[in-house]
This record gives sequence, structure tokens and C-alpha cells, in this order.
Amino acid sequence: MQKRKLYVLSIDAMIYEDTAFMETLPNLGPFVKRASRVKRVKTVYPSLTYTCHASMITGCYPDRHGIVHNEQFTPGDPLPIWYHYRTPYQALDTLPELAHRNGYKVGSVFWPTTGGLDIDWNVAEIWDWSFRPEEMRRQLMESSTPAFIEEIWPTYGQILQGLSDPYFDWFCNHALAYMIKEKKPDVFFQHLSAVDHARHNLGVFAEELKRDAWIQQDKEFGMIVRALEESGELENTTFCITSDHGQTPVDHLVCPNIKLVEEGLIRLNEDGSLKDWDVFVNSAAHSAHVYLKNPGDSDLRARVAKLLRRWQEEGELGIETIFTNEEVKAHHLTGDFAFVLEGADGYAYSNNLTGPTVFSADNSDYKYSVATHGHLPEKGPQPTFMLVGPGVKPGVELESCDIVDEAPTLAALLGLEMKGVDGKVLHQLLAE
Repeated sequence: MQKRKLYVLSIDAMIYEDTAFMETLPNLGPFVKRASRVKRVKTVYPSLTYTCHASMITGCYPDRHGIVHNEQFTPGDPLPIWYHYRTPYQALDTLPELAHRNGYKVGSVFWPTTGGLDIDWNVAEIWDWSFRPEEMRRQLMESSTPAFIEEIWPTYGQILQGLSDPYFDWFCNHALAYMIKEKKPDVFFQHLSAVDHARHNLGVFAEELKRDAWIQQDKEFGMIVRALEESGELENTTFCITSDHGQTPVDHLVCPNIKLVEEGLIRLNEDGSLKDWDVFVNSAAHSAHVYLKNPGDSDLRARVAKLLRRWQEEGELGIETIFTNEEVKAHHLTGDFAFVLEGADGYAYSNNLTGPTVFSADNSDYKYSVATHGHLPEKGPQPTFMLVGPGVKPGVELESCDIVDEAPTLAALLGLEMKGVDGKVLHQLLAE
């Protein structure tokens, strides 16, 4: 079959309820109006950006790709390392690499968990919390395509003035527009974060989203459309506009580790930093993973199980469900943790070791703020999945699918097959 052009855009935290407003925007609107779509996509557990994006390009659940959190578990570290690299799912295939092996020219800019990806042009999403431009450049050189980073950095590296919006998205967009015009990739991936960050800070359905984040995302999308026009590839390109998760409101932040300090299961230094631990509750925002330093200590496991049940009964920590490591496998989640806590509506978990055990949500930490995610996939507003362009059957609207269906469906659009995945091809969306 003829080689297709495919643009995969992930707008972080976009939900189906956004699509009506998106249709009114000057750049996104014409595409969204014409798109065939899955209205609501069931994501993965926990519904965190990196966990979701790994599933979006592997077609597999977290129990197979191994990325169970945004951040690697390093208790007490205020700036833990994120899962920037594809290493945990080394044995699995990815859609970008499958396309690359089959003769497609493939690019990616800021798609999470893609450090070390074997494609033509890669700019991995790297978070350098200290934000030193040269350190950022060093990490990109190590994780991405060095020659391409060297090519774009003198012109666009200066855009990266910090980790907050809009700098990351601006850099992402300029890098991709340059790639389209100068390298002419056949298949290319992009991840934009402004809507997610705005929802954290403003709320799930804040009106300000329409005046700020969505206007920004629309302008950035328009820049990519113009780059495709200039390269003569607009009409030949199939657009996939998708998302990773929704968000739900946060009223209370709770700190189980402070309770563990009181129980003597966490010990602190005089300055309040972590000295040692037997048990640690690692926040995944609306959920949390409970780790035992010695997983083989059955007495400790039993003590912790009893503590968790007591806290659940008392209600202070907003524990809706306690999953054992075995029980949570039903949600396609495995890990080195002993338990998983699912928060009740309005509750999110903090890793704080000192201070109040429960406090009202604010915007002091973007991971929680007044809205967040990390909850069970069926909760709250759902992400959506849209396709428009060559190879797509027009006028199709499906009620639901699983996020692991996206990679095999996009592979089929390219005339390829992803083998051994958890997801299925959504043939209803594809032209014969």
C-alpha cells in the first residue's frame, strides 16, 4: 500500500467535554468537526501522564510495560527522576519504532517515556527541575537524536526559559515545525501540556481554560498545520488528536507518611528530612503506592494492612479502596509495592513527612493543586481519540474503547501490525 503520513498529537488532559469548544477554534475546529472519534477512552491505572503515554505507543497495560508512575520511586527525594526512557519496556515494541523499521521516516517531540527510542529524529521529554540550559541540552543529547538536537538548539534552545508553560510547549512546537519543513517525516508524534497544567491550577471545567490554555494549544496546532502546508503534505496527512487522561477535583490533600512517622515506621532527621523507613506511601495523586522496605517481612505486612484498614474506617485520609498487590492486578497494575490506596472523591495524596496530616488543596504543588488525576480509569471525565484524513472512514462515532487500542489502530492505518499487544484494532474507524 502507499506510504501514509500520520501526525499523532497528544493534548494532555483533553477530555470529550472539550470537543464542543474545540470546534469553535480557528485551527483545531475544522479538524475536530470532521473527525471520526471515540468519545470516551478508558485509560490505565494509575491515570498518570507517563503511565498512559507508555500504553498509548505500546498497546500494552502497565503490568507489561512496567511504567507504573511518572516518577521512579526514590523515597525522600524532593525531585525524583521521571521515567524519561523507554528502558522499562525494552522487550516491547513501540509504534514509532515499528514504523521506523518498516521504512517510514519517524519523528517525535516530547512524547513521554521515549528516551533512547530508535527512530530518525527524537526529542525526548526531559524534565530538568534545576533548569540549567546546558544541563537540559546535555540530557537531550543523551536521550534523544544528538545530531538533531545540535541542529535545533542554537535557534530554539533559548525558548526553554523554564519548566512552566508556555516554554516547553513553545519549544516543542518550534522543534516539530522545523522537523516537518526540513526533514519531512512520514510519521510524527507530539505531546502538549498546557491544558493539563491549567486544569491542575484552575479546575477541571474552569472558564479560564477557554481564554488561556485552549487558545495557546490552538495557536500551536495552527503552527504545525502551516508547516505541513509549506511542505506540501497537508492533504496527505492523517491527523490523530488524542489524550491520556482526564482530571477530577481536589478538596483535601492527605499525608499518610506523617501517620507512619507517628507509628515509628518512618524516621526523620532533625531538619525533617527522611532518615530511614520501613514503610513509605508514595503518592500517585488520587491514588498511592504503599512500599515495604523489606517486602518479605510478613509481620510488617500484616501490621501495615491493619493500619490501613483502621485509617480507612476513621475516614481522615480519604481512603476509598485498599488493594493488595495481588488484587490490583485486576486493573493491569503490578509493581514492587505491597498495597495501593485509591482515594475517595476530592482526596489526593502527598508525600509530606511533616506538617498537617490533612490540608485544603491549593496550587503550591502542580501535581495536586485543585484538580488532578492518578485515579481509577473509570472515574471522572474521560479522554477522547479523534482521527481525520486519508485512511479514515468519515462520520464514525464510537462510544468507548481502551487506550491500549490506539497503537494497534494507528499501526493498521499505516498498513502495519502490532503483535502481542493487549489492545485491538478499531476497524470501525478505518477505511477499507
